[in-house]
Amino acid sequence: MLPAQNRLKNERDFAALAKSRKSAYAKLVGLKMRENHLPHSRFGIVVGLKVHKRAVVRNLVKRRIREVIRPLLPQIKGGYDVMIMALPIATKAEFPEIKDQVTLCLQKAGLLPKS
Repeated sequence: MLPAQNRLKNERDFAALAKSRKSAYAKLVGLKMRENHLPHSRFGIVVGLKVHKRAVVRNLVKRRIREVIRPLLPQIKGGYDVMIMALPIATKAEFPEIKDQVTLCLQKAGLLPKS
């Protein structure tokens, strides 16, 4: 679970992020971001019905993405709202592959320093 200050909860924030033009994509996930003028970044994870019909599978993908982000929080640049969207192929991926793809996506967006 992400700390409360690093979670996006408000529907308006998600709607504003959906309209945002700043994005980055990898094989398994996509990312949309915008500035939030706060000292920390906030994250929302979206796994829609088009990804998989069953909620159990969607929730598993969400938990895996959350667990990738949690240890990276100190390294991620502050001041952004980020929405991470899972693509349908993410349901077939194992945790290490999801970790690589989310990290790559964050690096492409400039939120995480390149290793």
